[in-house]
Amino acid sequence: MSYDDRIVSSTIPWESADRRSIICMAKQRAYFLSDLHLFARRSSAETVQHSIDALANCAHTLVLGGDIFDFRWSRWSDQARTVRESVLWLERLITLNSDCQVHFLLGNHDANQAFIEQLTELSQAYSNLQWHPHLLRLEDCVFLHGDIIDAGIPLCDDFHVQLDALRRRKEDRTSPAPIQHALYDAAVSVRVHRLVSQVVNPQSKVLNRVTRYLEWAGYGPEAGIQNVFFGHTHRRLDQVLHAGMRFHNPGATIKGLDFQMLEVPLERPRERTVPALSTPWDPRPE
Repeated sequence: MSYDDRIVSSTIPWESADRRSIICMAKQRAYFLSDLHLFARRSSAETVQHSIDALANCAHTLVLGGDIFDFRWSRWSDQARTVRESVLWLERLITLNSDCQVHFLLGNHDANQAFIEQLTELSQAYSNLQWHPHLLRLEDCVFLHGDIIDAGIPLCDDFHVQLDALRRRKEDRTSPAPIQHALYDAAVSVRVHRLVSQVVNPQSKVLNRVTRYLEWAGYGPEAGIQNVFFGHTHRRLDQVLHAGMRFHNPGATIKGLDFQMLEVPLERPRERTVPALSTPWDPRPE
């Protein structure tokens, strides 16, 4: 049985047409989530799958903010299988919720070239799916994954080209050996990863770097941005005021870490006066 089959089986009660129509006729809400790290052994995403289904069913807009899948640390050594399972998961989400607009942002763990090709085909086949390589603006909200925080790339004209190349280099690395998986599992079991996240990415550093990046990209408060949604750091933030904007991070579905899907203050898509804005992906090989 595939991962997709297991999830479908576990959510059958929610799929009642009567229940769906009674609870979610209005479709008045929007949500942001990131860092599920699906298919990695350290991920606990399966425990929140029912909640994801429920919120998608009630949402007019759902933004998936990167590292939804984890190709490098997948439980399967066959990368092609991880790509197939990722496509199945995403296709199920968009077909079960055809009246929900889904935006998929790439993260450093799911910027896999084979997956991106499939993602492009999916977005062409389904009108309720769009994907974005770097950032997305909807009304006064901006969304990004957040790996710009520790990319070590100067803010210059070809910043996004360099970021794409860095993501490709990381994806092209040899898959971790079994001993590396075991060591990672051990670190998670004693929650060392929680401390590392706090030390490597203290809040002041994170907020300052994201702010500088957004100002460079033209998405600061002077452009009307009031809310910033990002992931990557695996540390929850909600309504943290900094530099005239409110910052939000859902955390991560990694064992031992906090996670919460975040509501986003957006109008229904057909009522928007500000179009969605994004940035191009650089497909050139390294």
